[in-house]
Parts: sequence; C-alpha cells; structure tokens
Amino acid sequence: MELTALASIPEVIQIAIADDAGRLLDCAGDAEPPTAAILVLAHATLSAASELGRRSGSGDCLEIVQQHDGGVIYLHGLPQRRVLLVRCRNTDVIPLIRTACEGLAKPITTRIRPVSAPSMNLSDALHAEPAW
Repeated sequence: MELTALASIPEVIQIAIADDAGRLLDCAGDAEPPTAAILVLAHATLSAASELGRRSGSGDCLEIVQQHDGGVIYLHGLPQRRVLLVRCRNTDVIPLIRTACEGLAKPITTRIRPVSAPSMNLSDALHAEPAW
C-alpha cells in the first residue's frame, strides 16, 4: 500500500518514512513534512525502546504508540533501519494502520548498481598501500 493510501485513512494527519540519519524518504498527508530533527527523534525513540527491550530480554521494539495533548504518534520499525512515523487524531485508527503497514515491511531496493572493485591476487593485496 502506498503512503497516500495510508494518509487517506480517516483520522490520519500525516505519514512519513525516514532513515536513521533523519532523511525523509517518503511523506504523505495534509501537514507540512516533518523536519529532520523530528525524524531523528522518531528514530532515536524507537532505538531507545529497542535497547530497553533487548536488555530486558524482550527483543527489539516493533512499534510505539504515544498519546499526546494534540493527538497520537505511531512509530513502526521497518527493515533497513527505517522508521514509519504516523500522526493521527486518536488511537482508534491504529489497527487499520498496522494492517496497512504490512506491505511497507519489505526491504527497499535501489536502482544504483554497486561498483565492482578490480580483482587482486593475494600478493597484490599484501603489498597494496593503505587507503587512509
């Protein structure tokens, strides 16, 4: 399911996907896109919860639902160190979002082809200059 379809769910204000560096990868909804600071905080919040889960023996954090004065923030961990950030008006919509998010849990692929390094034999590797 595309983000625009997720954003069209009633009570959803905004949906964004970010990487762990705070880069916005995709966004949909009526509100202004979240800033890099918000995206970094979202990722850090999920990471901190994962650390708590690992240390307590429960494993990585899969999702967080935060209730605030002005609405709800739903954080969902995605593969490749990405996070889904959903702003909505209330928690009633969370089950719909969970179901819709199943398609987003697939790893993303890139169209950039990896650069192949020239092959070296062991003798060349032992006498090569350090890269630094």
